[in-house]
Amino acid sequence: MRRLSTMIEQMVAPSAKERGFAISRLISHWREIVGDISEWCRPADIHFTRGSRNNGTLKLQITSGRGPQAQAISGQIMDSVNAAFGYQAVNRITLVQSLAPARQAPALKKPATISNAKDIWALDEKLKDIKSPELRAALRRLGGPVDDTSDDCN
Repeated sequence: MRRLSTMIEQMVAPSAKERGFAISRLISHWREIVGDISEWCRPADIHFTRGSRNNGTLKLQITSGRGPQAQAISGQIMDSVNAAFGYQAVNRITLVQSLAPARQAPALKKPATISNAKDIWALDEKLKDIKSPELRAALRRLGGPVDDTSDDCN
């Protein structure tokens, strides 16, 4: 058994060296820095003038259609990033709409309902050969009538 941190360091080190410590720190803590915005926005690059590590330009990738929202809250994003660094690391944000929209989980379908006693008897007939009473009862509950008054699946 090996520690995960020893394996991750080898994988992340080349990217961290290439992008610099600042961007790797932003990427690894982005969710904590900006919160829910991270669902549709992530840091792509941070650029500083030569020899400086403050007043940089943060390049953000955002999903299509989020441009106006990102522009409106860019000041808040800069404040959050600067607070995470502890100094004014960023004073400008550029936006690139290059992220694919987040995939949504498919909506759950309601199970088919058994509408009348005839269907219940047909279900019991299909389950009669199952020897385990626990399994038979569980299958009966799964195939039995569904309470339509609850709307848990939507």
